[in-house]
Amino acid sequence: MNDSKAARGRLKIAPSKDLRKYTQQIWLAGLGAFSRAEEEGGKLFDNLVKIGEELEHKTKEITDSTAHDLKEKVIEKASDTREKVERAIDERLTGTLTRLGIPSQKDIEVLTDRMDQLTRVIEQLAKQLEKSR
Repeated sequence: MNDSKAARGRLKIAPSKDLRKYTQQIWLAGLGAFSRAEEEGGKLFDNLVKIGEELEHKTKEITDSTAHDLKEKVIEKASDTREKVERAIDERLTGTLTRLGIPSQKDIEVLTDRMDQLTRVIEQLAKQLEKSR
């Protein structure tokens, strides 16, 4: 069977049929193909939408997690930097106050303790003096 006879067999037209019947079958085949494409296209579109939603959800989770981790790291670095700056300022300020002869809080506390001790000793000596009179 040659190609033209096979093609006519698939289209179900005999050589004696008129051109109108052949054209009608082509038209109906085109409509069928369009209908099938529309059905399959709708399903394909719905599947693509579903896949897109899943991808968006996963991407959002990853993005949120990454943003949270990044935020934590930035806060940690900022805190470390703040502590270093505070330490540097404290050291410079302490050095400046020492050069100016201004006592530190610790120096004042030591002096206060020594004054308290001296006060107790003086009070004891005063009591002993009163007893001995």
